[in-house]
Amino acid sequence: MANWAFEIDYANNFIVGLTEVLVDKGFRIWCLFNDGQPLYLFSSDYLMTTPDEKVNVQARQLVRFIDGLSYLLFENKENVDKVTLTTVIDMNTLGTVNLQRVNNIPTTLSIDFSVYKPMIEDEENPMAHLLKLVPSEVFIRDLLLVLSHGMDFNRMHQAFDLVKSKLDGLDFPLATLVRFLKTARREDIENPMPLKEAQELISDIIFAVLEKYYRIHLKHCVVKDRNTEWDDMYDSLYD
Repeated sequence: MANWAFEIDYANNFIVGLTEVLVDKGFRIWCLFNDGQPLYLFSSDYLMTTPDEKVNVQARQLVRFIDGLSYLLFENKENVDKVTLTTVIDMNTLGTVNLQRVNNIPTTLSIDFSVYKPMIEDEENPMAHLLKLVPSEVFIRDLLLVLSHGMDFNRMHQAFDLVKSKLDGLDFPLATLVRFLKTARREDIENPMPLKEAQELISDIIFAVLEKYYRIHLKHCVVKDRNTEWDDMYDSLYD
């Protein structure tokens, strides 16, 4: 089957910055423009052998990995927009694909996406390398799926359970880890860890694990406030 692409809904704050750098032969995201209007696409070689009736389900699973990555990367965990899958496109032609959705509503399009094809460029980025490991690394897949639900104490506790066996040699104070665990377990302690501090701790632990075991160097991204004087279309990202 063709290498499908999927149009995704506009997600202000993080998706623009993510699409600018997340490009890989196995997993691609693009932010393309036509007459000033953004089009966000992602596709994956992993879906090339997926039967037509399952391609939307698989695509939504990949979107969850993007959600998990965004919660990990962005400092304001309470302001991470979810990515929503909208349209299926054939990546070979960037033309419309007529596939049935889960609710049996046919996919329809009114835009000729082929005009975007010359603007696609290949690059590589640590985030792309991380997502490329999803099919083969159960640890990466499970970690991103846990984080795709957000980073409250329950999810962070689950994420910590995944990474704790990889903490050997990493310089994280035992007292800090114990304080986090007691807070996450809702144990009665004198100085519970605030949510933001816990989110920073778990993010730093995950970054350190990815660097040590996978040679993937990630860092936090900071969302810049919108400049309404010259750009009212989307928020920009800076790290």
